[in-house]
Amino acid sequence: MTDVPPRQRQMHLLMLAALVWLEYLQSVMASFASGHIMGGIGAAPEEFSLGAAAYAAVAIVMLFKHRVWVQRFGYRRFVQASLFFFALGALVTGLSHSVPGYIAGRMVQAIGGSALFTGGRVQVQHHVGPARRVALKCFAIGIFTGAGLAPLLAAHMLEDWGWRSVFLAMVPLTAVVAWLVEYAMPDHEPIEHAQAGRVHAGATLALVGGVFVLQFALERVQYDVFASASWLWALVLLGAAVVAFFVWHDGGRHDGLIPYRHFVDSRFLIGLSVYFFCYVVSAVASYMTPVFLVSGLGFAVTSSGWLLGATSLCGLLVMLVHFHLAQHHPRLKHYLWFALAALFVHGWWMSGMSSEVTQAQLFWPLLLFNGVFVAMAQGTAAMGTFRNVDEKVFSQAYQVKNAMRELANASGVSIATVVLQMRASLHYTRLAEGTAAISPWYAQGDDPLHLLSGGVPVPEALKQLAAVLSQQATLMACADFYQGLCVVAMSAAVLLAVQRRFV
Repeated sequence: MTDVPPRQRQMHLLMLAALVWLEYLQSVMASFASGHIMGGIGAAPEEFSLGAAAYAAVAIVMLFKHRVWVQRFGYRRFVQASLFFFALGALVTGLSHSVPGYIAGRMVQAIGGSALFTGGRVQVQHHVGPARRVALKCFAIGIFTGAGLAPLLAAHMLEDWGWRSVFLAMVPLTAVVAWLVEYAMPDHEPIEHAQAGRVHAGATLALVGGVFVLQFALERVQYDVFASASWLWALVLLGAAVVAFFVWHDGGRHDGLIPYRHFVDSRFLIGLSVYFFCYVVSAVASYMTPVFLVSGLGFAVTSSGWLLGATSLCGLLVMLVHFHLAQHHPRLKHYLWFALAALFVHGWWMSGMSSEVTQAQLFWPLLLFNGVFVAMAQGTAAMGTFRNVDEKVFSQAYQVKNAMRELANASGVSIATVVLQMRASLHYTRLAEGTAAISPWYAQGDDPLHLLSGGVPVPEALKQLAAVLSQQATLMACADFYQGLCVVAMSAAVLLAVQRRFV
């Protein structure tokens, strides 16, 4: 049974997959093209990461108000408005020539983009019984095809049309999705007559302020973690306290935005923790792996895009097999242990790669991460987290989960930049010290990168030496990261073994 008319059923399935496909396509393409974008707008890493923090902060605030807007305007009009802001933000971002213009465009895009993932998942609830399993498959297909096609498309767009095309291409794609929404999306919610939430101005200002402070602190981690650690921790505690105040105030109201008491239990909280772990690890790897392939191993951007895209698309097959197995063998712990085993082997395998490795040799360890770990871990989290959640509050529960996703993605990027900066700097210093005996330029205590940045004429051989040292330092830093993944996987397995609720 389903409340979607039969003539619209197939289009409705296509539409809900297209919503999440569009959101994943844009976010992964923007991540893959980050280096080109920074060069195009003349942004320092600090300024570029501020744009990512601003996007996440706006998205989190909009996610908390998702259902309020739905109840005020209806689902179809709300999603259409979201698609409009998503396309407008993509247009502004693609046409920007400066850092402020880029950040402004991304913030506008976040106003609309924040609704796509939640909106697509809530539309699944229109289908019941066996039809819902089909709708869930379509939703998952949208995720994996978006994430898998993004590196492939981004690589060719960067090669042929430049970084602007990564955003400008979203405008016609968004128009197609908007047409699907107009035709196939019911205007009502899957569960009607639920308590309508109301916006409290003071609490909303607290949410906005707290989220922006948290995101700013996460963005500053990579620059101030050593120089101003106490100031950074003070910001984190302030932001967390303000957000906690919003949750306490909003949760105590009978007409609050999120009725936490109706769905928050130990299973839901453990499920959110599993989701958070998956999103953070995926965000760190999404940042580090392209750096490893392009800067560490010297692969072309196009080749790296094909490699990452192909292994991610294989996750679609793993997801379908996992979905089928879970219907007959519902023990969630077994799937999580398998996912963590894949993560451990991936980290161990990648940490041993040298500069002579081929793309064919890289395919299998990358498949373990992009195709097995991501599909198995996130799929298991989805199966267990919302098992006890009443459909009347499913939308709000999913809003909380996706707000956590934005925070996890920002945390992952910050962790990745800190790890890469720390380890690459350490390895570069050691490598430079090891070459001091063969270079008279070291008599003054300089290293190749310092000499090159100082504008002093230097021999061509020294320029080549600096490039080699930088590449080797990056390669060794990435190897350290993959060794760290092994430790993370083993630690997560221990925590999984001792808990009893998420089984």
